[in-house]
Amino acid sequence: MLPNIIFIFSILGIVLIVLRHLPEASAKRQAETERGAQPAYNLMQKGLPIQAISTIKVGLTYITKKVWHFILEAKDLRPQAATGYRIKKLFAGRMPHFKHPEPKPLVFHDVKNEQYYLDIIKLQPKNFGNYDALGRFYLEQSNFTDAKDVYLYLTNHEPTHPDYQAKLAQCLFLTREFGKAVEHYQKSLALDSTHPNRYYNLGLALKEAGDKAQAKLAFSRALELEPANVKYQEAVRNI
Repeated sequence: MLPNIIFIFSILGIVLIVLRHLPEASAKRQAETERGAQPAYNLMQKGLPIQAISTIKVGLTYITKKVWHFILEAKDLRPQAATGYRIKKLFAGRMPHFKHPEPKPLVFHDVKNEQYYLDIIKLQPKNFGNYDALGRFYLEQSNFTDAKDVYLYLTNHEPTHPDYQAKLAQCLFLTREFGKAVEHYQKSLALDSTHPNRYYNLGLALKEAGDKAQAKLAFSRALELEPANVKYQEAVRNI
């Protein structure tokens, strides 16, 4: 890196010296012409102006490329991690950072375990559906803490996705963070109010948070959307 910087500044110094002396040479030639004297060198006949311009163009092009490569080397272009979320822990030591990813062959596993979903995410890191699949896997394995981290990551990047908000609320309920579970169930229903089970789950979270009046309203709303559901009927009656 240092030799490149020294080389660039050397070229720039040479160019500046040449440009600095051009006005003096021009003035000298003009004075000789006015006196009727023949200039010592006919620059046009020698082709020096054309050569000089060509040399300067080549030099500037080369310098521009050098500067651009220097900028690219100095600039960190790696994808930013989701700061503040434990999702980084899931990929610690498993996802190497690289500036220019190349296509990799698909990875096939006989068993869909954690590593299977992590490998799929590495192949398609911008596909949020892969993260959702990992979160569902954690829920199936009763790994609620890691599932919560996945859905925190997803709701941070897709805050208007009602399913991700509901899944995060479910994780928060299962980790006994009832106040936060209420908040995210409400966000999910504000985005999509057609799911009676989410009103029911909101009622459970409100009940655990100690707000029985609002819990009853949530259970009642679930029953309005699905009147024949016995579970919703019992929830309204028991509250």
